[in-house]
Amino acid sequence: MDTDLHRPILSFGEVLWDLLPDGPALGGAPLNFAARMQAFGHPTQIISRVGQDSLGQQALLGIQKLGLSTSCIQEDTHQPTGTVEIQLDAFGNADYHILQSVAYDDIILPNETELLVPRAKVLYFGSLVQRSLRARQTLKQIVAILPEDAMIVYDLNLRKDCYSRETIHASLEMAQWMKCNEEESRWVADTFELKANSLPERAVEILERWHLEGVVMTLGSKGALAVTCSGQIVYQPGFQVQALETIGAGDATTAA
Repeated sequence: MDTDLHRPILSFGEVLWDLLPDGPALGGAPLNFAARMQAFGHPTQIISRVGQDSLGQQALLGIQKLGLSTSCIQEDTHQPTGTVEIQLDAFGNADYHILQSVAYDDIILPNETELLVPRAKVLYFGSLVQRSLRARQTLKQIVAILPEDAMIVYDLNLRKDCYSRETIHASLEMAQWMKCNEEESRWVADTFELKANSLPERAVEILERWHLEGVVMTLGSKGALAVTCSGQIVYQPGFQVQALETIGAGDATTAA
């Protein structure tokens, strides 16, 4: 029988290459989260899909160098490995142009991965991978066979043309914990007609609306906010740093 220490954390979603002005970098929020959890000493598996192409092979090698297993990463003979063109502004903030119809849009649930899911301690997923019907169906398959005590973490992580109101609602219905940034929380408030004015009140209303256990909200230079169903409200002020870029900062917060 698995002890809690040896039960895996599962991270479901995109593996892609960030095409930055100074060269490509391996990324994707689920990979960033998985790498951080593995670095914290938690056995973590990423469930994803790359193309049988040069970028796919480089991705697999890069993931192995991060200390992660690639046994749950599928290889697609038809679709290419995902990429995203990124432009940075003067403050290091990123603007994303994400390639459509790529390998991670067709993630399935092979038998070997399906056997792993009932042992999972945590499932992490986001919005981007759910732009495709097949990936949404696979995610639902995974959630259906998770153990009852598994924690389900949803990273809102909105990207242009890669989400819908229906997908966000369904994801919040599945989740126990949700992470978003301030702008994303405003989108949720506007889209679902929430009434709260302050950020703590908004986080509490999101938590209560979808019966979540907790909401974590990153606030850029202002820090971060967390609320829980037990009534805790925790605010961590930000501190000044020289930001080279902000890509992956939210993913590190989710892992922490």
